[in-house]
Amino acid sequence: MKFIKYLAVFWLTLTLAACGGGGGNPGTPVTGPAPTASSDPTLRGGLVDSSGVGTTSISSSGYTVLNVTLKDPGGLAIPNQLIEVSADDTKVVFPEGNAGLTNSSGIASVKITRASLTATGAGSLTATYSYKVGSITTYPDGSQPPTEDKVVSTYIGYELSAANIALTNLDVGASTLAAYGTRQVSVQANLNGAASATPVQVNFSATCGQISPATASTNSNGVAVVSYTARDVAGAASSTLGCSGKTVEISASTLGAAVVSKTLSISAEPATNLSFVTVTPSTIFLANSGGVTQAVAEFKLVNARGEALLGQDVVLTLKTQVAGTAKASIGTVGNTDPVTLTTDANGKVSVPVFSGTVPTSVVVNAALVSNPLVQTDSAILTIASGRAAQARVSLSIKEMAIEGFNVDGVSTDVTMSVADRQGNPVPDGTAVNFVTEGGVMIPPVCYTGGIQDPVTGEFSAPGNSQCSVTIRSQAPRPADGRVSILAYVAGEEDFVDNNFNNIYDSGDSFTDLGNAYRDDNENLTFDTGEFSVPRTGSLSTGNGCPGLLGRPGTCDGVWGAADVRKQAIVVFASSEANIVGTPTSTNLTVTVSDQNGTSMPTGSIVVAKTDGVGCGILGKVSSVPITVQNSLVPLTVSFSLSDCGGANEVVSVEVTTPLGTLTTRSFSIP
Repeated sequence: MKFIKYLAVFWLTLTLAACGGGGGNPGTPVTGPAPTASSDPTLRGGLVDSSGVGTTSISSSGYTVLNVTLKDPGGLAIPNQLIEVSADDTKVVFPEGNAGLTNSSGIASVKITRASLTATGAGSLTATYSYKVGSITTYPDGSQPPTEDKVVSTYIGYELSAANIALTNLDVGASTLAAYGTRQVSVQANLNGAASATPVQVNFSATCGQISPATASTNSNGVAVVSYTARDVAGAASSTLGCSGKTVEISASTLGAAVVSKTLSISAEPATNLSFVTVTPSTIFLANSGGVTQAVAEFKLVNARGEALLGQDVVLTLKTQVAGTAKASIGTVGNTDPVTLTTDANGKVSVPVFSGTVPTSVVVNAALVSNPLVQTDSAILTIASGRAAQARVSLSIKEMAIEGFNVDGVSTDVTMSVADRQGNPVPDGTAVNFVTEGGVMIPPVCYTGGIQDPVTGEFSAPGNSQCSVTIRSQAPRPADGRVSILAYVAGEEDFVDNNFNNIYDSGDSFTDLGNAYRDDNENLTFDTGEFSVPRTGSLSTGNGCPGLLGRPGTCDGVWGAADVRKQAIVVFASSEANIVGTPTSTNLTVTVSDQNGTSMPTGSIVVAKTDGVGCGILGKVSSVPITVQNSLVPLTVSFSLSDCGGANEVVSVEVTTPLGTLTTRSFSIP
């Protein structure tokens, strides 16, 4: 059996038949074994550079040629045969295809280039020749027997030579580009120190504006060219935003090379509007008030298209009616002169404003230095005194009497309202503490401004300068049902401002408060066992306090911080009423109290009724219901009677509490 290409086999078969091998008749098929061979065809391959010099490297520029030689077992070249080449396509590619035909010398040539200039390492090329073998036999009908497919291959190793890529000569133009203008941007890619003839993909980017296309391939001179426009597309919207007045950085990059950048100045369109953005917070407080003493006012400068303008000078001036050292300051603490700032990339300037010593309202004016007609004022910033003052506090009880003497769990709201010495709100978040003689305070502390958001820091009721808790009935209960509640908050002692600067000066008279205490027995004197706020203070004998629930011996004679305090009474009233009265033939006057002689629970209903025979109340069988209002003392009420004054005539008085307890007292009418 002979290994030979199918076409050669076919040619040999026809030749033997034409010669009448074996002396047969012309045209008679001749059969017999084909000549034998000692081996398969052979493949040999090698790489040469573009100059035809042998090499083992794939060039970083241009191309490298793989030459594959095909010979038969006898060493003769086999022409016109297809040779296929395969390789790792992440390292090399075939720019003109991966196959070639052998020439008359049995050589097939295939061009090879790097897959990319950044590809590295080594690999192998596989050259393959596929052919058929079989007996040289022709059947009488002219057909041939099946043949066998065979493949012979050879492997050629290679390495990728180092590619030194560099980007240079980035050209963004020397002159300032007009707002919304367009110009050409280019960069050169060098390979091993010379302009790259191999295409290099270059990526372009800009800090503002658009580049089209964002990625471009270098031309035959190694130069990539794109177009830059000083305009941004605002998301999916159809409107555009420009780069007016900005300095834009344009960069070019490619794999394996350092990024190159240059800046381009964009002309600014004229500013047309300076707007106030915000002042945060809108209220600040005096020093030592416990509140914020600085706010920040923000303004924004734009052109006619509404685009922010960068690098424009804006002068900011504080406008206030307060003179001298008492007024607010701007820029830095104590400065009252105008401040000049430069707009940022968002067209904004932000200036701090600091409180003075007098509560007032201030406005910040912003004006463009290059055109003062472009100007605006801020919203009003309020400067409040801040710390709570004793003369400005009050404590209120929603229901002064609750049905709590016999019942647990009945509650009412307790609200502390505070203000500074000028009647301004204290800072949000000011804590108010509560202590009670009986029952329980829930919670024991509340904060002005409502609930503070833990994320944003904002309050639910900013500036309300009050807060509320509840008192709930439970043990202990005073025997008389009168429960003392003390509320106190960090503040300052009242003083008389002789020189109108709103700060205490030596010589100003003041109220020395001393340590706060809860006057449980309501005798306006501190007694042993009564609660006292544990503060430092003088305890010297004879150093008394002038009242206002100041514990004797704790007034120090020095103006300063103090617990501003207020006490209130809530009645834990009994459910059963005590009804006493004096009837006449024309009138019944009764006093309604609880069993301890205080008010019945707020909201209790009092009504008078007759038996309906001969005697009436203003001509009615029963009176209009009377509601017990907010009070600590018993309720006295009179009922006018008509046609009364006979035997067995009776008027009944009924008292019903909010929880439904009914007490009845009947009176015989004389």
